[in-house]
Amino acid sequence: MLFCGLITATTQAATTPPAPAGWRLSMDNDAIAPHNEDHDYTGGFSLTYTSASPATGPSRPPRISLDAVIGFIDRTLGSPSETPRRTFYATEAGMSVFTPEDTQRRGAVYGDRPYASLLFLASSRQSLSANARQAITQTFTVGALGLALSADVQNALHRQFGIETAKGWDEQISASGEPTLRYSLSRQTLLLRRKNAHGMDYDLSSTLKGNLGYLTDAGWGLSGRIGRIDSPWWSHNPLLEEYAERGTAHATRGVSRRQFYLWGGLFLRARLYNALLQGQFQDSSVDYSPAQLTPLIATAWLGLDYMLAGNIRLGYAWHGQTSEIRHGRGNRFMHWGTLSIAGHF
Repeated sequence: MLFCGLITATTQAATTPPAPAGWRLSMDNDAIAPHNEDHDYTGGFSLTYTSASPATGPSRPPRISLDAVIGFIDRTLGSPSETPRRTFYATEAGMSVFTPEDTQRRGAVYGDRPYASLLFLASSRQSLSANARQAITQTFTVGALGLALSADVQNALHRQFGIETAKGWDEQISASGEPTLRYSLSRQTLLLRRKNAHGMDYDLSSTLKGNLGYLTDAGWGLSGRIGRIDSPWWSHNPLLEEYAERGTAHATRGVSRRQFYLWGGLFLRARLYNALLQGQFQDSSVDYSPAQLTPLIATAWLGLDYMLAGNIRLGYAWHGQTSEIRHGRGNRFMHWGTLSIAGHF
């Protein structure tokens, strides 16, 4: 599927102004959240490239892309009959890292969140409906659990900043390495929008989303922005995120004025499976059964974005998530911060 995914595809012509190719670098860390605590989802990063979308002619995925797999899934499931108004494509690569609270023990830490890591390559396809009030986003991800590279990266950063290194990485989920996959499908619907010439704008949308793979769940949520906004309502949706994976095909776009807005979101999901806690096919030193996990999870976001001159966008976000482990030391609320910078070519 990886080799098939490197084949690019085409879509129908867009009817709105062109959008330039974009990029975004995001860095997650619990050290940049209130009450800095070096455990749970302790950090990650992602780099996203969004291909240009011309005013006429078909849009195309990036040269390195898994979009052919998304196309295959579309054909297998049956694509919707409505022709999209516009389609955007992106490729993303990154890493997510998880640790227990006690990172100085060399052996397994039972009763807490296990060491876990994911390195991933993902492609997203985002289609805007003909009436411009709905956006369908599909993401296909290939990744690897349990690689030693994740431990090397985290500990190298800790040494650089004079922080104690984590000692128990030999006990991580799928410690000898294991491939994994995920497919995500979401529908974002515009509920409210106001454009004010004096600068106080807002939009509110709902999102229905499902994951199948190393994360398997379904959920619904709300997200919105308020402030000085000059980008489309569908160009920013935190509810598509899965830790370091942003899951959106739209990193940024050209705008006619500087933006400065507050945004937030709340997502409720029913989760059936999480390989980062339960493992996959290999035995792991510390893992959990479904009965030991809480199936209902709430995630919240609160952030601030500022658009500089030249269409460079800076952002900060706080993320919080209710506990996924029922009992023991791992039964705790977790939170982290994200710094991001984005622009276009």
